[in-house]
Amino acid sequence: MAFRFPLKALRRVRAIYERRERQRLELLTHHLIGAQEQLATLRQGRVEEAGSLAKSLEKGMTGAELRFQVVCSVVRLRRINAAAQVVESVNQQRERQLIEYRQARQKLEVMERLYERQLFAHRRTQARRDQQQATDLFLICSNTFANLDTIADKN
Repeated sequence: MAFRFPLKALRRVRAIYERRERQRLELLTHHLIGAQEQLATLRQGRVEEAGSLAKSLEKGMTGAELRFQVVCSVVRLRRINAAAQVVESVNQQRERQLIEYRQARQKLEVMERLYERQLFAHRRTQARRDQQQATDLFLICSNTFANLDTIADKN
């Protein structure tokens, strides 16, 4: 008799749910990496801008150029702060999603263990049946040969 897992549909649903949660986690991880790279780029630009400003100040700058550099620096700092907030927000979303994924994975693992346990029990029962059939067949054959020997001795 073939093995039939009674919770097959639930097992499939749990696998689909786990895969969906993993995909969401991967997407958030990619977004986080992109946001971190953008933040690093902005910070690197700020360092380069500060170096450029220092060189320009050594050579001499007009007041208008200095004001323009200060405005650019303020804008860049705002962009850095916004990018840092995005990184923090995406990181929090990723942490929440990681918890969701772990829960989904755990539920799937419970289903898998239950499936394996029931499959093992089915195979053990099937092996016992097969052994019992082999024993019965042996006994039937033994009795048949014993009866034939008895009949042959009487003749």
